[in-house]
Amino acid sequence: MIRQTSGNDLRRRRASRLAGTLGLLLALALIGGGILPAYVSAQGIPPMPMGLAGTVSTITPPALVPQGTLVQAFVDGVKQVDTTVNAEGKYFFLVPGPGTTVTFKVAGVTAQQSTTWESGELNYNFNLTILALPTVAYNLTVAWSPAGTGNATDMTNTSPYAAGVQVSIKAVPAAGYRFGNWTAPAGLLANASAATTTFTMPAQAVTVTANFELGAEYTLNMMASPIMGGTAYDVTGTSPYMQGEVVSIQAVAASGYQFVGWTAPPGSLANALAAATTFTMPAQNVVVTATFQVASSPGGGVCFIATAAYGSPTAEQLDVLREFRDGVLLESAVGSQFVDLYYRLSPPIADFISGNSFLRTVVRELLVDPVVWVVRATGDMWRN
Repeated sequence: MIRQTSGNDLRRRRASRLAGTLGLLLALALIGGGILPAYVSAQGIPPMPMGLAGTVSTITPPALVPQGTLVQAFVDGVKQVDTTVNAEGKYFFLVPGPGTTVTFKVAGVTAQQSTTWESGELNYNFNLTILALPTVAYNLTVAWSPAGTGNATDMTNTSPYAAGVQVSIKAVPAAGYRFGNWTAPAGLLANASAATTTFTMPAQAVTVTANFELGAEYTLNMMASPIMGGTAYDVTGTSPYMQGEVVSIQAVAASGYQFVGWTAPPGSLANALAAATTFTMPAQNVVVTATFQVASSPGGGVCFIATAAYGSPTAEQLDVLREFRDGVLLESAVGSQFVDLYYRLSPPIADFISGNSFLRTVVRELLVDPVVWVVRATGDMWRN
């Protein structure tokens, strides 16, 4: 029994060796005859993925990116795989193919490296770099309320913005409305009551709203006193105005006159003594008056009434009156008091006369001309 078993084992071992030898000969025949390579090509056996690993860093600042940063691999522009950076700033992935060029993105930013895809290749030192990690930015929307009452503008105009960025904003009311204030659910307004101000972005998207309200408008009238002394101008030239609006005004003296100052019952003058200044509108209609006086000369001022009658401070008749005043009236105490009283009382009378051509003619022919004739006729007497 034992010999029979031993003989059977020997026969089995010989048969195995023979089968192995025949298999090897068959394989060599298939390869040598091109049968196996042709079969592999026909079946399209998939290529091996490409293995890549390394560190991920930024140039500005020069440092490894933080743990959890997303890294993506693209083959010929199509994303194939992604992973995240570990605590050591490293990534690893197997990039399937086939393809030509492998590119990468780190946190959405295109990496500076690329490579050629090769089946089965392993590269554990393929380090990736980007210029800088992106800054998170948030949208700023500028709105106004109620609709149709005005508009608001992001003057910086580069939204989205990173948190902490200061943005210039401006509100412009429509006709009949005035700016009220700015409101925002988050962020910081430098001055919520100023139509033009700055807004500091929060770490979220935000809408900043300009609020408008009805605003009454008031008329600004400009006057000169005396009328022949010059002209008062509303330089801004857009009356009526709302309360608080700042208006540019200017006074221009006529020949022979000089500007004295501005007066206005309500409202505020930036500089009442400056010919060119600004006026802040009150909550009512207002008249702003520019006051003029005859320009200084060696002999002092001239007659307001006579100037109004002749329509010019340089009329030759005024030279006669000026000479009589300086040579006769101002030489006595009584005459000096008369001149002083006259200069205090005559401006409003002159204003009244200068605004009416008929009155100017009557005063000139029935009053001033006779006085000038008498002064001239008696010149030899009072000059000596």
